[in-house]
Parts: sequence; structure tokens; C-alpha cells
Amino acid sequence: MAEIEIEKKKPVWPWILAALLVGALIYFFAFADNDDTIDDVDDMANDTTEDIYNNGDIADTDDMDNTYDSSNQLNDGDSDVNIAAYKSYIDNPKMGLDHVYTNGALLALINAVQNTATTLGVDISADLAEAKMKAKDIKEDPYEVDHANKIRNSGEIITKALKTIQTEKFPNLASTHQTMKERLMKIKPDEKTLNQKEDVKNFFVQAADLLTQMKQ
Repeated sequence: MAEIEIEKKKPVWPWILAALLVGALIYFFAFADNDDTIDDVDDMANDTTEDIYNNGDIADTDDMDNTYDSSNQLNDGDSDVNIAAYKSYIDNPKMGLDHVYTNGALLALINAVQNTATTLGVDISADLAEAKMKAKDIKEDPYEVDHANKIRNSGEIITKALKTIQTEKFPNLASTHQTMKERLMKIKPDEKTLNQKEDVKNFFVQAADLLTQMKQ
């Protein structure tokens, strides 16, 4: 009797398992590469941001303030240039609510006085350092109601410094200095600055006149 050979079918599940494994590997490597790409992009963005800040392309508020201040410090070694810059600045008739004009005029005046004193060999740096601090306070909050008081205080320090120069080097300018002081005293500390623009401007003009006579 002939033997009938029955061929057993090979199981299919190993192939299914292998296909799933290959698919899982493909999925893993594909998304891993994508994550690496994203990380690389993030790293590049972070590096770029750091480079921008390190190179100073984005300025902070302090840098902006320093730029404004330095615009009034035109020439530390030439009193004539600084006096001319001060006179040019105060010719601007505008005085806004933020008192940028007044702040800039005081800083320009301080620089002109400082350079005049340096040229003449008179030490008034301590007085002017305090005057500059008070002048900068004017711009810090444009809605403060005591700006006239700060202008008056800063002006008094400047007037005192100019008196030192005048007494030591220009005794013949005593009356000119007195006129400047009288104009400063007309600025009322308890009144809004915008209500007494003319008095403030007159003080600046008289200070310019005194400085001009000191350089002659």
C-alpha cells in the first residue's frame, strides 16, 4: 500500500512578526531623525539669539539712555564746542510733556560748564555730578508734578559751580552771574514747568551768555 505524504504548511506568524518589527524600526529611525532635526533647528535659533545679544545688535534701555546722554557730551576736551552745542540745543523752542527738552538742556549745560572748568583748571566735578543726577530724574517719569523743583535744584548747583569759576577766573562777570541767578530764582518749584516755560528758557539763555563771556 502506497504511503501518502502530507506536506505540512509552514506557519505564517513569523513573517507577520518580522514585518511588524521592520515597520517598527523604520518608524523609530524616521522620527528619531526628525527629532534630531528639530533639536538642531532649536540649537541654531538659540545660538543666533545669543550672538545677537552678545554683539549688541539689540540694545537694552540703559544703552538707550546712555546714547541720549552721550549725544550731549559732544567733545570732552573742547569747551567752545560744548558751549556752541548747548546754545544750539536751547534754541529749540519745544518743551514737551515728558520734559525731554529741559532734561537735555540741563545735561548740555552741565557738560559745557564742566569743560569750561576743566579748560580753566577749576575743580567743580563733585557739584556737577549731583546736578546731573537731579537732571536725569526729570526724564524718569514724565508725569511727575515736581519737575520744576528738580530743575530749580539742578540749576542752583550749576549756578554755584559757575560762581566758583567766575570768582576765581572772571571777577568782572559778577553782575552777569547775578543776573543768571535771579532768572533761576524766578522758576517756582511748586508750579508746573509748562506754565513757566519762559522763565526756564530765560535761565538757560542767561547761562549761555555767561559761558560765552567766559570763553572770550
